[in-house]
Amino acid sequence: MTSTPHILSLLISLPFSHPSFSPLLVSHRPFAYPSHLPQQPLSKLLTRLNTVFLSRDDNTERRSALEIAKEIVEQDQEGWVMTNWGKGWVGACLGQVASTSNPILTLPSHLSFLSTVVLASSRYPSFEREVVHPIMGKLSVSLLKLIDRTLLDPNPEWEVLLHLLETIKAILAHSPANFRPSIPTLKPNLLNLILRLPTPSRPIHHTVPFEIRQIAAELVASLHLTAGKAQSPASWGSEMKEALGGVGRALGGIVGDAWEEEPVRINPPVAPSGLPDLPLDPITRLPISLDWLEGYVEVIRSLLRFPTGRPVPVPIAQITVSYISPHHHAALLAALPRIWISGAQLLGGVALACGDHLIPHVGTIFDHTVWLSERLPNTMAESQIQLLKFHRLLLTLYPSSLVSVEYPTRLLRLCLTKLSPLLDSRSKPVNIGSQANGGGKRGKKRARGAEDSLVGDLEGREGRAVGVNECAVALEALKLMSLLHPTPLLSPSLLTFSIRLHLSLYLTLLSLPGTAFASPSSCGELQNGVEEVLEEAVLMVEGEGGTARGWKSLVISVLSHKNGKIAPILHPSLPPLMRSLPPLSQLHFFAKEGEAEKKERLGMGFGSLDDGEEAQEQERRDVVDQNSIRAHFATLSAVPSSSTSTNGGSIFTPIAPREPTTTTPVIVPVTVAVTAAPASAPAATTPSIVAPVPTQAPALAPVPPEADPVEAHQTSVSSTYESTFISVSHSTNISTAAKSNVSRGMGGLEIDSDDEGIPELDSGSDDDESDEDEDEDEEDDD
Repeated sequence: MTSTPHILSLLISLPFSHPSFSPLLVSHRPFAYPSHLPQQPLSKLLTRLNTVFLSRDDNTERRSALEIAKEIVEQDQEGWVMTNWGKGWVGACLGQVASTSNPILTLPSHLSFLSTVVLASSRYPSFEREVVHPIMGKLSVSLLKLIDRTLLDPNPEWEVLLHLLETIKAILAHSPANFRPSIPTLKPNLLNLILRLPTPSRPIHHTVPFEIRQIAAELVASLHLTAGKAQSPASWGSEMKEALGGVGRALGGIVGDAWEEEPVRINPPVAPSGLPDLPLDPITRLPISLDWLEGYVEVIRSLLRFPTGRPVPVPIAQITVSYISPHHHAALLAALPRIWISGAQLLGGVALACGDHLIPHVGTIFDHTVWLSERLPNTMAESQIQLLKFHRLLLTLYPSSLVSVEYPTRLLRLCLTKLSPLLDSRSKPVNIGSQANGGGKRGKKRARGAEDSLVGDLEGREGRAVGVNECAVALEALKLMSLLHPTPLLSPSLLTFSIRLHLSLYLTLLSLPGTAFASPSSCGELQNGVEEVLEEAVLMVEGEGGTARGWKSLVISVLSHKNGKIAPILHPSLPPLMRSLPPLSQLHFFAKEGEAEKKERLGMGFGSLDDGEEAQEQERRDVVDQNSIRAHFATLSAVPSSSTSTNGGSIFTPIAPREPTTTTPVIVPVTVAVTAAPASAPAATTPSIVAPVPTQAPALAPVPPEADPVEAHQTSVSSTYESTFISVSHSTNISTAAKSNVSRGMGGLEIDSDDEGIPELDSGSDDDESDEDEDEDEEDDD
């Protein structure tokens, strides 16, 4: 490394504007202890620097000399350079800043040097007392005049204004008392920038860069220091109430005609008196109110971030507003995302600043934000990302064990649904050939659905790449799920399904082509996110139920890149306890999906490739049941009939009971095969007992009432009837007969080949289909 004397000799030979001068000065830092340097080259270099510094020529050499002098003052650990040369440099810079004839573009380098000297002077009390304190009054006035001068320009130099506000913020924190008389002038100018209010130089609505509004809000948050140590907490509270009043005024302007009144829990703060009146037209009023809202939210966040030396009052209850109706006009609906984002940023700032003091209000906050997250459409990706970040911040500060298990459960379901665009959306496989042999109308519909799915694939419906916004939402959901899995009392079925889904997603992402994502880097980011979720799940202890031990070994075996996080699991410090081995299903995750887990999956809209196999198996069982029913009724039709009938041999079950009518029933002879002794014939005077039937339907023969119940119970009769009633012998299996569906037509006994008549196999389809399917079923029966 080059020695310090050689560096000084090299720096003396270079002009200040040389591109290598500043890098050499920064890398070698020769002015850390200037009293130890050779005096002759040191004095030569500083004399040349002082000559260029004090010149009135505005050129590149002088601006470079200002930057070099600033770096030397920062490196000096002894204060030697500042004590011997700093007084003249400070006076020259202050003259340039106070002069109104100098161009504004030449001021940033002077402002940066003055800020460095003022902040470094606190380490050297004598220099601060002799040089810095006497110039602070003039410096504060000059800086405020520069703000007025910059804002009067119709096209202000935003870069210069940014340097100016940063300088004022740094110097005010060092010497706040010198700025106290200038507060009535400084604060309105800052609010004009933050709220984008019209000014005499710009009477119409104008655009202010976000960096300018942010630094202006931070400067407003530091103005309470001018009240002194004892009064600064009260001044901070006044600033907070004023900002909250501005937020209320802005929200009132946004939803002035869409507010649903609620009981007032606390009187809102009074709005600042310096705010102008809002326009009466809601279309004109809305953008101005949104600017005010975002501006005051930035002021409140800056106040919450500002480190205070003493306790300050934070009115947490005053940041909760009533419900805003979503059924407002289109302008209000378009403004809702900005309102939600502002509210999330405000609550996040309060949580970071207040810590445990916010715990009594966490449940109310989750109640509102989770409800809003569940109802945001997928098109509002920016709002979804902000809300997911907000919930991640809350759960980082306040673990899920502090809130009701309802909110982590709902958030976990919400996050799982955000992963659905990353999964394969293939249709269920359907075996069309299995429906060729009398599958019925439901099978034909399923076949048509398979054809539609094939056409949809050919049209390119499933070839769309995953968008950038979808990947960003999925990444935020993955980051949040790591905090939701350890929730105590979380449903075991939901946790198990989440682990299954992450494992499936992890294996799917490894096999996806690069064209599956709109952004090339999205796939790698998602893989890392899923891997982190699985690693955190392996390490979690809270909420570990009886099924947790079953998937940890599987997750560890699947992860390809094992880092130090899971080292305690792979290499524990103590040997395992002596205990019996768990079942193999728990060790290797062989357990089949349970009903509770399947209900969770279907409730969130996730399908499974096994669903198609289950559908095929169910269809095969339906065909077997139909064939057995046809065979049974064919056997009944083949039994020879007799001319005798008993009461105990038939069970009459009307399908559609009707009221008795006055129509004379039609008696049709019935043939029954009897295996027991026939009953005695009825007397001639005994009236026939006949069930009432419709006029156009055949009726049953009269049943003699004298039959012995015990003897009738022992009689086994098989018969067929051309009527609307079903007669089945006691020896016949009732459960099999209940599954059949007899045709209600006038013809012979017909069996519907479909499953609508069987309750447990009912598909919900209509029987009023085309007669074509019924004719095909009749041909199958023949």
